Amino acid sequence: MSDPVQFSHKAFADLTLMELHDLFWLRNEVFVFYQKITAESEIDGRDPEAVHILGRGADGRMVATARLFMDGDVVKVGRVAVHQDLHRGGVGTALMRYAHEVIGPRPAALSAQAYLRDWYQRLGWQPVGAEYDEAEIPHVYMERK
Repeated sequence: MSDPVQFSHKAFADLTLMELHDLFWLRNEVFVFYQKITAESEIDGRDPEAVHILGRGADGRMVATARLFMDGDVVKVGRVAVHQDLHRGGVGTALMRYAHEVIGPRPAALSAQAYLRDWYQRLGWQPVGAEYDEAEIPHVYMERK
C-alpha cells in the first residue's frame, strides 16, 4: 500500500453529508461504472440499516468502503469496494481486517464475487454452497465463524 488508508466506521445517521456523498460516489465508481452493475441494484434502500466503513487516503479521498448489518445473530457484510486504482495494493485486505475488528468475535457472512473466493479464504472466510449469479456476476456465499 503506497499511501496509508485511515479507516473509521459510523452508523448511517451519523454520516455527514460529505461522507455520504463520498461513499455513494465510490460505490458508483466501482460497481456502476467499473463493474457495469445497474444503479438500481446498487442503491437498494438498506444503507440506513447499516454501519458504514470509510477508508480515506492520505489526501482525504475516499478509497474504500463496506457496510455491515450488525443487528442479526450473524453480521452481514456487503458493498465491499476499493477504488480500482488501488486494487492489488493491500487496501482491500486492510479494509477487511478493519471490518473484522468492528465485527469482533461474532459470526459473519457475505456474498463474494467468485473471482475473490481465494482472497477471502486467506482472510478466514469459508465458501458455503455453489456459485450463483448476483447482478449478473458469479458470486459465492461465504461465512466467517
